[in-house]
Amino acid sequence: MQFQNLMHSIKRKVVMPVYLLQGDEEYLQELIVQAFKEYLLARDVAPFNLDELDGEGVTPSLVVERAITLPVFAEKRLVIVKNPLFLTAHKKEGETQTNPLQDKVLLDYLADPPLFTCLVLWVTGSVDKRRKLVKAVEKAGQIVEINSLRGEDLSEWIKGEIGSHGKNIEPQALEFLILHGTHSLRSLKNELQKMILYCSQEETISLAVVEKLLTMTGEANIFTLVDNIGLQKGEGALLELRSLLEAGEPAVRILFMIARHFRLLLSAKDLAVKGYSEKKTASELSLHPYVTGKLLRQGKNFSFRQLEDSLRLILDCDIALKTGAAPRPALENLLLGLLERV
Repeated sequence: MQFQNLMHSIKRKVVMPVYLLQGDEEYLQELIVQAFKEYLLARDVAPFNLDELDGEGVTPSLVVERAITLPVFAEKRLVIVKNPLFLTAHKKEGETQTNPLQDKVLLDYLADPPLFTCLVLWVTGSVDKRRKLVKAVEKAGQIVEINSLRGEDLSEWIKGEIGSHGKNIEPQALEFLILHGTHSLRSLKNELQKMILYCSQEETISLAVVEKLLTMTGEANIFTLVDNIGLQKGEGALLELRSLLEAGEPAVRILFMIARHFRLLLSAKDLAVKGYSEKKTASELSLHPYVTGKLLRQGKNFSFRQLEDSLRLILDCDIALKTGAAPRPALENLLLGLLERV
């Protein structure tokens, strides 16, 4: 994991002369930038050896000017440029967004960057890796991509956060949290803090605690809706549908998730009949084991004919929405039709 490797290097003060930090997980990027400041700058002279520049109003020439300035009573100086336009601006038809002469100044610097400066070009998002400046950064230093955590990386991060407070989390609680909670680490950290405080006298965070305290995302609420349909809980499904629509969730997105759920139910049931194990089914469908288990259990409530008929109903609802039908009645009628077929 690039985040952990880079943090370890920074703490050992083994750093490259230039970094391009990019990706969509801003919280982890902020931790990296804070680590650069904490471990590279001597506290008593830190203000003299740190430049933080707003990339929207800075030129490559100014960046180079700050980067070649000698550190004051220290081994290193740190120059951080947030969202530099000379890396993030895109060319529009008929015009050039970057100045070739300005770019050359930075290219010359990157050809032989001084070791007394650590230059961090910080982009929240992505850059075009084909650009000369980006290739020059990669040659002179390192490109570090920090994106949202998924799968095992996210599980390990959650367990690490909880473990740092002397607690652990039940496997089912962890699975529920990953599937139904936000994947924004900043928001997720706040959710974990709530659970840790709630369980101040308990060593383990249980599934019941997560279900009680977790702030559900819009997508998670849609999962609750489709689960209610699969479990034949008509009243719960109808209430969840109305709640989603009142919260502004687009009808087409709700319908898409219902369609996806029924396609997965059909696929999971088909693989089970063919003798696939739950683990192999999860792998075949590229799903989390927790989700696969739910699909297989819910699939027992439907015959193959019922699932195929349900997909036809969903198609009819899709056509109705695209031809002007009112979203709420159309989706409510769909739910009634799906539940009648159980």
